[in-house]
Amino acid sequence: MQRRKFVIGLGATASGGAAALGTGAFSRVESQRQVSIEVATDANAYLGMVPMDTPNGNNYVDTDGNGHLYIDVGEHDDFEGPDAEPGEGVNSDSFTWFDGMFQLCNQGKAEADISYELPAPPEDRDIGGNWTAPADGYDEQVVGFYYISEGGDDPGDEGDRIFVAEGDTVPLAVGECREIGVRTVTKGVDATNGSPLIDGEVVITADSPEAGEPAGD
Repeated sequence: MQRRKFVIGLGATASGGAAALGTGAFSRVESQRQVSIEVATDANAYLGMVPMDTPNGNNYVDTDGNGHLYIDVGEHDDFEGPDAEPGEGVNSDSFTWFDGMFQLCNQGKAEADISYELPAPPEDRDIGGNWTAPADGYDEQVVGFYYISEGGDDPGDEGDRIFVAEGDTVPLAVGECREIGVRTVTKGVDATNGSPLIDGEVVITADSPEAGEPAGD
């Protein structure tokens, strides 16, 4: 939020020798104004986050009791394979993509720049303290998000996966939604210690400078 300066001018000229009344300071004003701010679930907030009705969205993405979106890529309870046990996580020494996890929508009134920040890496994972794969020759980010290109001004061709590194920004126009996926890189990451690859809160930031600037003449 940015502070605004409100400048109010009052000028008057009186005839018949009276003094002119110009702008000036007042000693005290008390005014009451109505303020109403609604709190919405992630699906209905200005930055909308909605699980997609896809196999990945239905299996790995949900909302908690407060309407907050969360992702859990682990063992799933509704496995129906007749000959195999349910999986428990991503493969080691691999790249894994999860398309169609959730939609990210700009439901505000100005374009926003979207970015994210990962939590601190887990101490028992050998990922260098900075979410980079520890194997030689791999500088790929271990966990990250991507969106599906729709062509036009997007990089690549329609349907391409466009990876967004931590700290990078992606513009999101008013009324626009992006299909968001999750990519993992487990090159050099030990799969035998049994702890999650990531277990913490990801901070998603929507910065909308135009919403904080007064309209021009």
